[in-house]
Parts: sequence; structure tokens; C-alpha cells
Amino acid sequence: MELADVRVNIYVQRDVPDIYFWFGTDYLGRDLWTRLWRGTRWSLLISFTSIIINTFIGTVFGAVCGFYGGKTDLFLMRITEILDSLPQIALFSLFIIFIGPGAFPIILALCIRGWTPTARLIRTQFLRYRGQDFVLAAWTLGAKDLRLILVHILPNAFGPVITRAMAAIPGAIFIESFLAYLGLGVQAPEPSLGRLLADGRETLMELPFQTFFPAFVISLLMISFNMLSIGLRESLDPTRRGER
Repeated sequence: MELADVRVNIYVQRDVPDIYFWFGTDYLGRDLWTRLWRGTRWSLLISFTSIIINTFIGTVFGAVCGFYGGKTDLFLMRITEILDSLPQIALFSLFIIFIGPGAFPIILALCIRGWTPTARLIRTQFLRYRGQDFVLAAWTLGAKDLRLILVHILPNAFGPVITRAMAAIPGAIFIESFLAYLGLGVQAPEPSLGRLLADGRETLMELPFQTFFPAFVISLLMISFNMLSIGLRESLDPTRRGER
């Protein structure tokens, strides 16, 4: 039997109505509605986990750089510049090929250099606040470095970090989908949005809906989180209201 004969809706092939499947089925008869939202769950899980890890690493790294300054800042910021100079997609692909595909390797790949923008942002905020009167007053009264960082500076500097984390989620979703599309993400039988796109590519001309629905969900997620990050930025910093 030819490939074109195999990749058809198995319910139509058997003359059985498939009215219960809102998005139709794939060539194995699996419900695309269920697989789409299960794949969305995997994509969001990977993206949120990587963003949380990147935010934590970047906050610690940037706080040390901005608070202590001097040679410590000079040495640590050179590390971030080296990581930023590496090509992102090529680095991620080689890393996953070396370790093996799956959800956990993608999270690790996203954490290789995903924390560097947060580190730079936190460093800038600490350089801004460490010379303020309330920090100098706390230091004069004998506050330790850890207390100065966690209690006096970090709460004032963390607003832009939340906005940056929300803005980074669409990029993480896109990279995860791209790697899964190449076969380097979540492996079968578990779906992901990129994996569903790759499957839909095989039947794009005959069954375009198998490609349309995953692409639509990816676009919807990226637009939604971008709008959320803009709303958070305007709420946390009214002076930047109206910027895009």
C-alpha cells in the first residue's frame, strides 16, 4: 500500500463517522483535540520551568555582580558575554544531540544562556539602588551583605525581572516547538506542539488542519504572553506606559 493511502483518516477509511473528534484524527486515528492540549501542556511546562530556573540563576548572578562590583563584576560579566556570543539555536541543537532528546534536555538547553539577560537587568538595578540613602543607612546600622541584598535592594529591583520573565516565555515556547519540530524534543508517543507540526507537515497538502491547529495555538500563546508582559510592565512602571 502506498504512503498516500496510509496517511488518511482511519475512520473514513473504515467507513466509520468521526463526528466526535472536533479537530479530526491523525493517520493512526488519535484524537487531535486531545493531543493538541496535551502537547500544549508539555510546551508550557518546559517553558515555565526553564524561565523559573533562568530567573533564579540570573538573579543570583546579577545581584553578586551589582552589589560587590569591582573585579568580581568584571570577571562575572565576561562570562555572560562569552555565553551570549555563542549562536543560540546551534548551541541548543548540539547540546540536545549530545545528551539526547526529551523534555529534561530541552530545559537544560534553555538554561545554558537564558539567564544572562536577567543577570544584566538585576546587575543594573543593583548598581542603581546600592548607593541610595536607605541602603547606606541600613549598612551604617550594621546590616549584613545578605540582608542588604535580600531585604533592602532585591524587592525594589525585582519588578523589571518579573516583566522580563513574562516576555521571555514566548521565546521559550518558540524554541521548544522548533526543537521538537526537528525531532529533538518530547518523544513519541507523547505529543508537543512542535511534534504535532512535524506530523502535520507530512500531510500538509491533503489534511492542512493537522498543521493549522498547532500553529494557531503556538501563535496564540506567544501573542498572549507578549500582551501580558506589556501589561505587567505598564503596571509596575507607569512611566513606560504606551511603549512597545
